[in-house]
Amino acid sequence: MTRSPHRFIACLRARLRIARTEPRPSGSGHEEALFRSLLGLLAVVVSLAIPSAKAQTIIGLNEGGRRIYVNADDSELFEAASRGGAAAAVRVVEQRQQSLPGIQQYIDKVSRRYGIDPALVNAIIDTESAWNYRARSNKGALGLMQLLPETGQRFGVHDFFDPKQNVAGGVRYLRFLLDRFEGNLRLVLAAYNAGEQAVAARGDVPPFVETQDYVARVTARYGEAGSGITGELRQIYALTEQGRTVFANY
Repeated sequence: MTRSPHRFIACLRARLRIARTEPRPSGSGHEEALFRSLLGLLAVVVSLAIPSAKAQTIIGLNEGGRRIYVNADDSELFEAASRGGAAAAVRVVEQRQQSLPGIQQYIDKVSRRYGIDPALVNAIIDTESAWNYRARSNKGALGLMQLLPETGQRFGVHDFFDPKQNVAGGVRYLRFLLDRFEGNLRLVLAAYNAGEQAVAARGDVPPFVETQDYVARVTARYGEAGSGITGELRQIYALTEQGRTVFANY
């Protein structure tokens, strides 16, 4: 079980109190005891750091039918959720969206241009960055749609923190993945998270906990947006008909 920062601080303080009050025998015995104490403290640090580096989602909150995902990298959202729960987290996300005037209209426009449901793009932004256009992950992913630099450059992004550029690059990448994986949403989302080569090599969602969790989260959020998709992972096929995008479940 991952230890919280509060438990870590309490443990650190306890060890410091012990170090101050313990008698200090001379000779190698004291040095060995100090060495063991430092090893124990190091173990605490490692047990705290490793899970947080691996797991993006720290808290999953659901209020009023809307899922809010709080990532380890998002200190603002994490602190808001810690203080005020789901309601506070929702307010932060809404404030971020309101600080980007016209972004939803742009998402609608560019998504339909590439034959993609705007609700899917919204679900990815919700999950990836919680609408923080300055987001930067510990893996180097940037902006609203959390594009890696090499991926963004492939799809025409020069300023990753320009919300419209980031969205346009992310949508073009989604179109590429939809074409490559023949509209299979599970594989598309897995490739968006883990890389297209990892998915192509297996022909399925890779057995990575982070990727499987990501596919489930985006799919669930997409379903909540009224796409007709539930938390169950289904295949979605996008068909463009006279400029209109039609989605069919199989």
